[in-house]
Amino acid sequence: MSQPESLLAPPELNANCAQTLATTPMETTPMETNPMETNPYMGAPVTLTQAPNGAIANQKLLDRIGDFSWLEPTIENPVEGVWVFGGYALAPMSIIEAEDGLIAFDTGDTKHDGQRMFEAIRTVSQKPIKVIIYGHSHPVAGAGVLAEGNPDVMVIGHPNLNEVVEQNMGAGGAPAFFPEVGPYLTARAVTQFNAYMPREGPDAYVVPTNLTAIDFAFLPVNRPVQDGEEMTILGIKMQFFTRYGSDDKVHTTVWLPDRKIVFTTLLWNAPPQLYTLRGDVFRDPREWIAGLRFTRDLNPEVLISSASKPVVGAQKVRDTLEQYLDGVSFVLDQSLRGILGGMGPDELRHFVQFPPYLDEAPPNLQSYGEISTYPPAIYYQTVGWYDNDAANLKPLAPADEARRLVPLMGGREKVLEAAQAALDKKEYAWAAKLANQLYLIDNQDQDARQLKANALRQMAYVSTGANDRAHLLSQALALEGKTTIARLIPPPLESIQANPAKFIDYFRVRIDPIKSDTTNQVICFEFPDGTKAGLHIRRAVAEFIPEPDRYQYKPDLTLAMTGETWAKLYLSLATPEDLIQSGAVTVTGDAAEAARLINLFDRYRPEKAVVIPPACLEHAH
Repeated sequence: MSQPESLLAPPELNANCAQTLATTPMETTPMETNPMETNPYMGAPVTLTQAPNGAIANQKLLDRIGDFSWLEPTIENPVEGVWVFGGYALAPMSIIEAEDGLIAFDTGDTKHDGQRMFEAIRTVSQKPIKVIIYGHSHPVAGAGVLAEGNPDVMVIGHPNLNEVVEQNMGAGGAPAFFPEVGPYLTARAVTQFNAYMPREGPDAYVVPTNLTAIDFAFLPVNRPVQDGEEMTILGIKMQFFTRYGSDDKVHTTVWLPDRKIVFTTLLWNAPPQLYTLRGDVFRDPREWIAGLRFTRDLNPEVLISSASKPVVGAQKVRDTLEQYLDGVSFVLDQSLRGILGGMGPDELRHFVQFPPYLDEAPPNLQSYGEISTYPPAIYYQTVGWYDNDAANLKPLAPADEARRLVPLMGGREKVLEAAQAALDKKEYAWAAKLANQLYLIDNQDQDARQLKANALRQMAYVSTGANDRAHLLSQALALEGKTTIARLIPPPLESIQANPAKFIDYFRVRIDPIKSDTTNQVICFEFPDGTKAGLHIRRAVAEFIPEPDRYQYKPDLTLAMTGETWAKLYLSLATPEDLIQSGAVTVTGDAAEAARLINLFDRYRPEKAVVIPPACLEHAH
């Protein structure tokens, strides 16, 4: 079928366009001409220093981290009647003083955060907190502490915030596009938030992004606000905007028009986190950009953020927002430009680098994530995984590739020598890549493990991003046997018990197709409250049956149990044989066959599991 003539171009025009798009970005890429000049992971000059806790770190990070972040608890009073409590938790809290009481903007990511900040609040005011405003769905866990048991506290937030928090609390782990893999993302989140790193010494974290596993004291929104809605609260005129977000979709910006003060969640202490190393749903840069433009165009004279230090002065606020706005716009636009130029995700991470004026702008210090990790996420969202190089269309498995490459490189000893030589030249990324070839062949090769650990450690020292440092150092420590990183962290028993049918659905992805072989059976699960759910094991697939009574096939087996018992089965805390024998599971049908069917699904290994309370990780930035 021929194309419409209007869409066709002469062959020479197509060729010229292709050549221009393919070559122009590459010619302007400094990493292509001399990677040593700009890439700290490949020998570019970096000055290392020692942080107060003994951590070896990039001097650039320590010189600038105080511009927008707190490394220790601090109370700031940017304008009369407003206090900001930073460094007490991952996200700061703000307080507005009114004649009859206090208004809190955000409350901490955990109950413990709320307790610490409430104590700090009492050093500046004894007035009761009468109103709580949630800027977004993450720092909501300390609200119950701030309310001091007062049932009349007004809780303001996005109309959908309660729903999002409820979903997060009942999830199978950290938020994920496919919630079935929540346990995997939870384990990655534990790494990201410094769980495996020491507090002191060369390998310690520098930026305190820890989340402590403490109870959750969330208070539901009882006064939802619409975009543009105006209210007078405790005598203070406010306007609320809910249209734009950053790392979730339920943000609320608060505007005090009489004082030209804006309370926002859009300005962070590092460039917008467009991708998180723990893995997360895609964060659309366009929405963040639109929100920043909107905030700038309010012309605020004071900006109070739930993710950075306050900014005071109309011109300084505008300059800060535009530096930040231009940073995220640059990352998006140059990623798309590179895609138009034919670049794949690995090329983009080197192509998209801040020009000096953006890199030196105070709000663009890459202290949380580093922008090199963002363009691949934009690429995958834009065109998927395929980089348009047909040689990569059918790649070998990594271990198979390594088994073929290492002999070509002269064998194990030559690869070890080359990796050490790269390390000596401060080409840390190349050293890690070389050592990894041996690790893929034999992950117990102690020489390869130590070389890889040495390379990762040096990469961590020169990095500025807290997330990058956490992953690099945690894996280095694990390679040396100094810590054990969990691959999966299962959901809490309470979450499974509260919604057993949802986790029967999640259970389906654990089917082992080799074990299930020719099995064709329908299992129905029954719970005391009348809830039913089922699985149809059809050879290599387990189909979730939300309403077994309406399914076209009658169940071959019915298993009656409590939600707690199902949670134990799901978490592999007990075997189906033991639970059936003890009477905790009542089987209608063949009990031995029921046990066999449950055993077709992969089991957790409880002795290796790390259990993290849900409030700890589901409210991470």
